[in-house]
Amino acid sequence: MKTLFKVLLFLVLLLGLSGVGGYFYMKRKFAPPTNQLRIAGLPATGALRWLADTVARPAVPHAGLLVPIRLPSCPRTCYLQLDTGAPYTVLYAHQLTALRQRYPALGTSLQLQENVVPEFRFALGSARVVVGNTRVLINGTGKMPADSLAPFIIGSLGTDALEGRVLVLDYAARRFTLGTEVPASLAARATFAPLAFPERRLLLTAALNGEPRQLLFDSGTSAYTLLTSQENWLQLAASGAAARTDTTNSWGKKLLLHTAPTAARLGFGPAAEVALGTVAYMEGMNLMQQTLMRFSGLDGMLGNEPFAAGVLVLDVKGGRYGVAGR
Repeated sequence: MKTLFKVLLFLVLLLGLSGVGGYFYMKRKFAPPTNQLRIAGLPATGALRWLADTVARPAVPHAGLLVPIRLPSCPRTCYLQLDTGAPYTVLYAHQLTALRQRYPALGTSLQLQENVVPEFRFALGSARVVVGNTRVLINGTGKMPADSLAPFIIGSLGTDALEGRVLVLDYAARRFTLGTEVPASLAARATFAPLAFPERRLLLTAALNGEPRQLLFDSGTSAYTLLTSQENWLQLAASGAAARTDTTNSWGKKLLLHTAPTAARLGFGPAAEVALGTVAYMEGMNLMQQTLMRFSGLDGMLGNEPFAAGVLVLDVKGGRYGVAGR
């Protein structure tokens, strides 16, 4: 689970605990690399597929979102996890090895050079995508599913694909559209609010129980509705309600995820509001990590769940996001 890494990376971008000089040092250190993703032939439309986490206890049926892609000279549909918590697209080394072994016609197109794929090409719907110097993580099982229809995940699609563009996630219909403009029919019925995109991270301005908040939207980790600090969790959790504690793993570190019912409501703009249902916080972070969470000004991290019954519009180009019902 990459949740902790994403939280800490983002907090460092916001926080200057060591003064102005320290802030700009950490900002440079953790800033994402130059965007090398190019797309032609937009808009791109395709199916959304839920990724289940069967390792978690209890199992999480909607742990993340997958989008199908097609590779040149490969007859099999592969998948990337749609990860708006990651500022750049990555590939998984073991999956690439398995893919090259099964489909020799791929040749050297997915060959690593100093931990990157120099030119990663794929089709996303009807669009053609090229990512230069795509980073490769030592990740994946290295085994292809025997069922050709089972999703074979070779990496994740980050927010480099969203820069200057519009992503529509129709959760109810399980469809996505990546384009350059908000469809007119959707713009007419959606409720919009401000969106910021610092360091290619999606910050949504929302109201939590009527109070303005700034929340990071991370489609890659959906085991929670709202992940926040323990202090906020204690304020939002329903009084006397029993909390559930789940064990998770973040980059080899054991963490506890505490989830409790909440009556809090999340507002998007002047007309749209949803009940959160649950709120969570993470235990197991060290003192520095806790300090970063407490003083950063980041109010929490949203998963997919608040939007799962409708449509979410991420208009990065226009600096806004919108929600609409089906």
